Amino acid sequence: MKRILLFFSFLLVYVGVDSQTVNQQLKTASKMQESMPDSCILISQKVLTKISDTDIKDKGYAYWNLAQSYLYKHQYHTALFYALKGNELFAKSDTSRLYQDIQATIGWIYFDIGNYQYAVPYHQKALEIAQLRANLSEEVLYTNALGLNALSSNHYQRALGFFQKALFILNSSEEQNRSLLSTVQNNMGIIYIHYEDWVKAETFLHQSLENSSGVASGLLETYSLLSRVYLNTLDYEKCKAYLDKAENVSYKTSYSFSLIEYYKVRYEYERVIGNLKSAYRYQNKYIQLYKKINNRNVQGVMNYLIEVQDEKIKQDKLLIEQAQKIALNRQILVFVGIALAIIVIGILYYVFKSKAERSLLRQKLLKQELDEKEELQAELSSKLAYKNEAIETLALTMSKRNELVKKVAEDVSKSSSADVKKAWRKFEQAFNQYSDSSILSDKFIKDFKYRVQSQFPDLTNKELQLLVDIRNDLTSKELAEKYHVEVKSIEMSRYRLRKKLHLEKGVQLKDFIMKL
Repeated sequence: MKRILLFFSFLLVYVGVDSQTVNQQLKTASKMQESMPDSCILISQKVLTKISDTDIKDKGYAYWNLAQSYLYKHQYHTALFYALKGNELFAKSDTSRLYQDIQATIGWIYFDIGNYQYAVPYHQKALEIAQLRANLSEEVLYTNALGLNALSSNHYQRALGFFQKALFILNSSEEQNRSLLSTVQNNMGIIYIHYEDWVKAETFLHQSLENSSGVASGLLETYSLLSRVYLNTLDYEKCKAYLDKAENVSYKTSYSFSLIEYYKVRYEYERVIGNLKSAYRYQNKYIQLYKKINNRNVQGVMNYLIEVQDEKIKQDKLLIEQAQKIALNRQILVFVGIALAIIVIGILYYVFKSKAERSLLRQKLLKQELDEKEELQAELSSKLAYKNEAIETLALTMSKRNELVKKVAEDVSKSSSADVKKAWRKFEQAFNQYSDSSILSDKFIKDFKYRVQSQFPDLTNKELQLLVDIRNDLTSKELAEKYHVEVKSIEMSRYRLRKKLHLEKGVQLKDFIMKL
């Protein structure tokens, strides 16, 4: 009998809708998505046979109706199939209400099968479109959806943030949407149930009832949640009262998620009070509905579809990347060819130019080097001439000195004065002693250097020679002339020599050397 009535109801709907336009039929079907999903499917499939591939809007509308209807029937793989077909009709930048609804439906399909991570991007996309369309009610709706994704993933604090944001938007709006407010307050109650904050949970659930639009599925869920609060606070009288209210509205809805919450709480209550027969009955209802919602094959099928979709996306991306690489390689080859031609021309120009410049530079360097050598040769010749002149002068002086000494010796020998002869003998002794010391100077210098180096082993040969020169009464100026350097260089050498000899301030270098 029930099947006959169902057949006649289908027939009446079918005949009544057949006289409407395509758009009217789709609107009529959308109203039946939850209450009469089979009728919605029948009408939408019939519409699909009438419209052409160019009627994007009507085709997308039909796919959305089919996806929603199969979602309410918990046939998730079919629902996702139609939702994805509808999604393919629109560009990602589309901001239409229909595209937004399709995004949301895909999100709810993933949500209902427990793939919350896949649901988030679609609900996020629906939220972005709602914000672009400046529709506050829809913005609240999808902010609430993101909160439910977080709640179902056990991210309670994040979920609470989304619900609080939804409440803030609703309270800031001039037009109060009590139905949406009731939904968000109901979800706030669920959060505080998880936190076991029974006072706040009770407060938000009562506020949800005050703002309720009277939809049976919403009332059933809120009554069931309040029953759970009172069951956990051991207030069995209130728990029983709200369970009775839930029982009354449970016959007015077929929404599985509200019913399953009610059956679960009812079973727990009946078991606590000892009514085991009734507890068994509600437990059985809960198990049957749970099996319907959580079909074991659904997850595998959905994961397969997801993998197929991801693989198709990867292949499409790979083909696009390959095409882009080929185009890019062509451009690169052209640019490389041009660049190589420019480089070759530049290299040839640079080689010839550099060769000429190097030749010219080599000539300049050779001329400069020749000039420097000539200057150095002239300087050395001048110094050699100066030294030769000095040697000749010294030799002449020594010769004259010897002649003078010889002449004086002859004059002294002729003199009859004893004092003069005595004085001459002293002079002659001193003169011969000086000559002997000059003859022995090399031996003395070696001995001197040895004694100094034994006390100061860090001294270099140049510093030892400087000690000898200072001992021979050569001034800094004379030393500078001797070694052909600046006087400052000699002074710096004397300063470093004092440091190595560890001389304190006030001690003369010459005196220290003479003591050595």
